[in-house]
Amino acid sequence: MKILALPLAFLSLAAFAQAKTDYALNAGQVHFRVPPDWSAIMVKDDGDPQAVIFQVPDTTAQGSEDTASVTVKTRSLKASGDFQGFVTDEFERSKGQAGYETDSTTKDSSSHNYFVMRSKTRYHVHDTYQLAGNVAVIVRCQRPILDGTPKEWSDRFDASCASVVASMK
Repeated sequence: MKILALPLAFLSLAAFAQAKTDYALNAGQVHFRVPPDWSAIMVKDDGDPQAVIFQVPDTTAQGSEDTASVTVKTRSLKASGDFQGFVTDEFERSKGQAGYETDSTTKDSSSHNYFVMRSKTRYHVHDTYQLAGNVAVIVRCQRPILDGTPKEWSDRFDASCASVVASMK
């Protein structure tokens, strides 16, 4: 058993050491941090727009097509005054999704909270908008609303999303 334990421990440490938590987009104009247990499942860090999509571990959704995810997307603007147009466009795009319904429990003007349908599952989506120089940033946190999801997990997901946004400031 000791012989097997050492290689497994080494592999576990190597995987942990490789967990990337710091990201940059738009030639370093946008920096942010994510929890080490999030997996980047798509990275587009060239051209315009740029984005990174993270899959967030959710044991309740395992074995289904549902997944909790966080997307950080950027778009270069000609001038910082174009930011409101970016926000309006993203807001309107959100409203066009299947099953769109506003989540009226949140009053934060820098974010947009709503529900949508993905296949047969209802999702809660939280979009936060920021401006970094002439780069518009949207952080989209979306999680499936499943019967077995513990409130603690949802609270931790929401707090982790807020920490990503806070890491940009």
